[in-house]
Amino acid sequence: MSIDILFELQQETRRLFIAGSALAANDLRINKLLPGLKKLGETAPVFGRLATAAEELLAASREDSAAKLLELSTLLVAVLYTQGKTDMAGEPQPVQGAGVDLATDAPFRKLHPFIEALTTKGQGRLEQIRTSFEDGSFLDLRALPAVCAALEDSYSEIADFAQDKLVPAFGASAVPVLQSQLDLQGGKADGRRLLLLHRQLGTSMLELAVEGASSGSPEVKVAAISILGAYPEQEPLLLALSREKRKDVRAAAFASLASIGTTPALDRLYEAAVAKDDAMAVEPIRQSGSPQLLERLIRHGEQALSDYLNGEAKQKAEASEQLLIVLQALEGAGKQMAAVVYPFVHKLLSTPAYVVPETENAQEAAAGLLLEMETPEADRLAIELGNGGLAPFVRYGFKAAFRRLSPTELYELYAGQLTGTKSKAAKELLAAVREVVYRDGNDEDERKYGEPIVREGAWDPRWVSLWIRLDQPGLVCMFALRADKEIVSYLTGKLREAKWGGNQVADMLATLFRIRYKEAPERFMELLERGAARNMYYMHGQLRRIVASMPKSYVPRLRAFGEQLTYESLRSEWMTLIEDIEQAPEAADEDNGRGLWGWLKSKMS
Repeated sequence: MSIDILFELQQETRRLFIAGSALAANDLRINKLLPGLKKLGETAPVFGRLATAAEELLAASREDSAAKLLELSTLLVAVLYTQGKTDMAGEPQPVQGAGVDLATDAPFRKLHPFIEALTTKGQGRLEQIRTSFEDGSFLDLRALPAVCAALEDSYSEIADFAQDKLVPAFGASAVPVLQSQLDLQGGKADGRRLLLLHRQLGTSMLELAVEGASSGSPEVKVAAISILGAYPEQEPLLLALSREKRKDVRAAAFASLASIGTTPALDRLYEAAVAKDDAMAVEPIRQSGSPQLLERLIRHGEQALSDYLNGEAKQKAEASEQLLIVLQALEGAGKQMAAVVYPFVHKLLSTPAYVVPETENAQEAAAGLLLEMETPEADRLAIELGNGGLAPFVRYGFKAAFRRLSPTELYELYAGQLTGTKSKAAKELLAAVREVVYRDGNDEDERKYGEPIVREGAWDPRWVSLWIRLDQPGLVCMFALRADKEIVSYLTGKLREAKWGGNQVADMLATLFRIRYKEAPERFMELLERGAARNMYYMHGQLRRIVASMPKSYVPRLRAFGEQLTYESLRSEWMTLIEDIEQAPEAADEDNGRGLWGWLKSKMS
């Protein structure tokens, strides 16, 4: 029996509930359904009762229409419930439980933003996911399917975070879901699932990993190959895979062969390094750390140098490429293998016919190896090459000289080379100075909030005068240790011409505070009051530190400036910091505001 007419009647009664029962009198749509209802009434009395209720509604007065509409609707709902089906077609099948032991006691209101971030698109999702991860609210059974599905998120950072943090946090509980989602013919997400399953199940996953490496999709195959590197008995399969056409498959096989480290595996890496797969074999060779393999490569490099010196143009190009590969493969092993690496590198860099512009990349790689060795003879060679005026060696020579020479000797050897800043050699030397200060600087606080500063006594004091002459404000800030007249005059002069947000303005201000220049607060306020409110967008760490270093006497002017800030969030953060300054103990307001910064740091920690 068709019950479509009953659903139509239900739709019309809902319409009248919304529009108002007073409109039911002589309603055309219900009138149209009456004949069909009466015909159904011939088969069952209850349908006849529905037809009667519909007629009574059509004939009811405005006062009685509400009761008649409710009566018809109640009877109609009861009839429709009797017409439904609760069985399903097909044979019953047993349901296998996953045995996942996870809580579900977190309020869904708290869990919902996390699940929504994993299952939708748009900005701000990663921040929400990280927030839920940090407070632990994501560890809920209801979130597990979404977490595992996030491995295929189109935003790679979310997929990476799910693989590195979220899924491992669920531990063994994630295994059934990962297994149900895994498809060996799938994409990158399935490679991630395979890696995560192996992390939980270990050797019991070996058979599946072998299957994935042999016949899986390219993405799954790469993941499976990386797993096989932990199983030396899989060496034959890995050797075969290292000869596949796809580069990513070969690269993964090389990495796993390096992990295995057997003689056939190392032989294959050597073969790849000296053939067309040279670049892909470099990192696996470094990873292997095999002295025998590296010595073999050095012998190959010596032959390549001979070919370069004696060959024709085509031979020279091929030999040059091979020498670069050998040098790159040796990176990281210079210190441990200095006895065999140094003679090779010395021969390369002492051969004038090889030290030409065409081999500059290899020259730099060789110079980097000299620094790695940390031996007196290697450093002497680096210094000698750096003083030869060739740009590729200047940076490495300066670093070696800093390690071996006294501050006075270092200055006298290199300061004369900085007659300007435009040449390539000068740019290399300036870059080397910055790199050494970043590595050697001793002020962790400065590293966090701005430029690092040099260690007391590690540099000749004449450097700072040189940086002033060369107009290098960044280096002046690094090398300034005291409020000398020359330094103060230079920095205040630069600030007098500057606008907020300009190059290194915050670093120069922070330096004036650090060297205890008494007028630093006034110079800061002058800069702010010259229209900085229009160019200030956020409060970075350096700005926060400068404001926190201001004496309490400047609070009224700082507050007045804060009221001019354009962005509400910045204005709020600014005013909060001003309130913190006001609440600081009186003893903190000493030493040009420096005590305030220390007090605020302890308050924030």
